This record gives sequence, structure tokens and C-alpha cells, in this order.
Amino acid sequence: MPRHFFRNVRSLFTALALTAAVPACTADVHDNTLNVEDPKVSFDTSVDVNDVRAGESIPLSLHAENVFLVDPTKTPPPEHEKDAGHFQIYLDDVNTTPLLVTIQEQVSIQIPENIQKGDHKLICRVHHHDGTPTAATFELDFKVTVSGSVTVSSSQDAGG
Repeated sequence: MPRHFFRNVRSLFTALALTAAVPACTADVHDNTLNVEDPKVSFDTSVDVNDVRAGESIPLSLHAENVFLVDPTKTPPPEHEKDAGHFQIYLDDVNTTPLLVTIQEQVSIQIPENIQKGDHKLICRVHHHDGTPTAATFELDFKVTVSGSVTVSSSQDAGG
């Protein structure tokens, strides 16, 4: 058989393979839904978490994945309506008023002056733009050590 016959057969098989692959690349763009990954959050601090004092300010570095951070008072861009959100930081329990609502990734949290000595936690949770909570939470355990020292001052009349 002539060489050009095999070259033509090879070309025919290549054309058939490419034609068969084309339908796999088509998509119905009208019925597609945006698939948003679940948000994730983490944070860290430079403070010694085993020696926190009442009234102390704790710096936090927050990190979120799969979240487009938008101030809850602002409207997110249309392309981020599904993944827009913000951070809410709580002390000990997410069923309390948050200490801070923010989109900032570098923040400081003021530990209340009246906090009890002992084990506590800061909880950072991502909320959707409409305020509903997500499952994305991260906890930072810390221990409050309340100083037991008392300053006593007295004044005596040196003249007697």
C-alpha cells in the first residue's frame, strides 16, 4: 500500500478523535450555578496566651479563605454577593454580643476589665454579608491572670 494511504488514515483518525472531543467541551451556561467554597478562618497573636491581664489589648492577625471581605454596612460588588462576608469576634461564647465586627485583618481586642481570672477564649466567626453566621470559626484559648498586688499608701504627719 502506498505511504499516502497510511498518512490519510492517520489524519482521518485524528479528525474523528477531535470531533468526538468537542461535545465534551460544551456547556449550558444558562443553567450553571456559582459554586462557592465554604469559608475558612484562622488567627494568631503575638501575646503570651498563658499570661493575659484584664484590660489588656490583644493584637490579632486574622486570615480568611473563600470570603470576599466587605464591610457589613456596604453593598458587595455583584460578582461577590455569594461569598461576601466579615469577621465577628466573641469572648467565650458566640451567643453573646461580639467584641468586634470587622473586615480588617490586623486588629486589637481589648479584654474587659471585669473579666474573671482563669481560662477563656476568643472566637472568630465569619458571617455572610447579611449577618447570618457561617460554620467557619476559629478559637484562641488564653488564660487571664489577675494581679493580686494591692498598692497601699499612707501618709503620716512627720510632726507628730
